[in-house]
Amino acid sequence: MSDFKQSCLILDKPSGMSSNQALAQIKKRINQKKAGFSGTLDPLASGLLIIFFNKATKLCSLFLGADKSYEATIKLGYVSETGDSDGEIISVKDVPSLDEKDLRILEEKYTGVIEQVPPMYSALKHKGVRLYEYARKGINIERDSRKVTIYNIRLDIIDKSNLALKVKCSKGTYIRTLAEQIGEDIGCGALLSKLVRTQINNIDLSSAVNFKDFLSSSDKDICEKHMRNVDSILDNVDACQLSETNKIKILNGNKVLIDTEPCEMLKIYDLKDNFLGVGEVNNNSELIPKKILV
Repeated sequence: MSDFKQSCLILDKPSGMSSNQALAQIKKRINQKKAGFSGTLDPLASGLLIIFFNKATKLCSLFLGADKSYEATIKLGYVSETGDSDGEIISVKDVPSLDEKDLRILEEKYTGVIEQVPPMYSALKHKGVRLYEYARKGINIERDSRKVTIYNIRLDIIDKSNLALKVKCSKGTYIRTLAEQIGEDIGCGALLSKLVRTQINNIDLSSAVNFKDFLSSSDKDICEKHMRNVDSILDNVDACQLSETNKIKILNGNKVLIDTEPCEMLKIYDLKDNFLGVGEVNNNSELIPKKILV
């Protein structure tokens, strides 16, 4: 099997397991030790998880800050400790009747820059300890609100007690918290009962491989059908080719002059089309290496 030194996997993570549990099984299946992923999905959540292997892990950060899209089901009338159906129910209220006009008002309110207080059951750290570890001990930590951006949001009535949610949002948005905010505005409380991440940047869930299908695939199919060189998911980024002399300079961490407009990110290849990494071009037309993968 390949060494997967610049590889990534576009995975459809199933509900019912953590992102780390999924990662551990994937690493074991292809016998790889170094891997990371682009943003944690809660155990309840399913959907898009991009896994990076070996040298490709250097590009994880490019996707952590990416815009993301989700589809979810909001259960009205229930509030839980965790903000989703995995947590203990702490409040139950009757659900008022809603119509389309009510939903359009909510959509307008939650479009644009909004504020959220991160949930206690989250992976954020306080004094080096994950917030969920405090929460499990019954300790509440004061959290500052954060500004996040909702680019678009759509709410639809499924039935009297459930709403369908589609949303595109910025880094740092908690969909569980958004569900709770919407429930609070409606007046009955709410929790998240289903969540699917459908997009990260320009990567869509339709291009992902099912988790069980991957584990049961042959080595040949894994190499030829499922694993991708990481530069292929940067298809919205311009590229350049370097001469052998400039390649050596870039690999040694030096900048080189190139005939390209200034830009924040540029894919770098050698004359044999080997992917070297990414850099940025400054106003002096100098290519500065940022993430080198060889």
